[in-house]
Amino acid sequence: MISFPIILQLIIGGILLGGIYALAAFGLSLIFGVSRVLNIAHGDMLMLGALMSYGVFSFMGVNPFYSLFIILPFFFAVGMVFERFLIRPIAGRPHHEALVASVLITLGASLTIADLTSFFTGADVKGISYSLPPLNIGLFSVSSLRLLVLGVILVLTLCLHFYLRRTFTGMAIRAITQEREGAMLVGVNISRVSMVTFGIGTSTAAAAGMFFAILFAVTPFMGIPLTVKYLAIIVLGGLGSLVGSLVGGLILGLTESFTGFYLGTQWSPTVAFLVLILILLFRPRGLFGIE
Repeated sequence: MISFPIILQLIIGGILLGGIYALAAFGLSLIFGVSRVLNIAHGDMLMLGALMSYGVFSFMGVNPFYSLFIILPFFFAVGMVFERFLIRPIAGRPHHEALVASVLITLGASLTIADLTSFFTGADVKGISYSLPPLNIGLFSVSSLRLLVLGVILVLTLCLHFYLRRTFTGMAIRAITQEREGAMLVGVNISRVSMVTFGIGTSTAAAAGMFFAILFAVTPFMGIPLTVKYLAIIVLGGLGSLVGSLVGGLILGLTESFTGFYLGTQWSPTVAFLVLILILLFRPRGLFGIE
């Protein structure tokens, strides 16, 4: 019989992992909704954000949470450059041609990023050795670091929600995701919004990488498996839905947490593939769809 403290730790760990997944997955969902591009290199942006936060912490001694103020603007610019030079040239093609071309281009970018990263940083597993005193609640001891990470993820999610709901560019992103032709008719600049969306999606993935590096091991070749998990999340939650991404991330995170405990961590990556297959078979439109 498993004790309640262990179950509590598994739940907290699953929620935390799900929050990291959801933060990055929603960026991928936005990019696909606005640009109609399936960015296979999205998981590599999380990996690069994790390695940047590791480098800033290890060589400059900067608190990993403060490194967000470096990561977010830097990867926002990276995402805009990525869209301008790799995605924009195929934007004028028919939808199906552009989708296939985007998969091939971003897959090549993903493999290139992984190989170059491995060449310059080595293939060794890396992680941020950062800890905080545990929080004692009665007879239970909870990781205050995990609670802090969860709190910061929640703040970033609320900021993203506010941006999409209350700013002109955010409303343009939502409009394109929901009704592309209508947005074009009222004068929305699709190219500019697409570039900004890539910036937002890339920066949120990189920010999720900082949290990932604090809690888990980071390797240069983790990008594509992470992208598959993001796809499972946005298919489960529904394209363009922030709430759906959160729910999908939590479901996947909790499932991986309990699977890793009962069956072993080697089975956890398989969960994403099984979830994706089951969703496509029984609920292809997701739980929430577009907000």
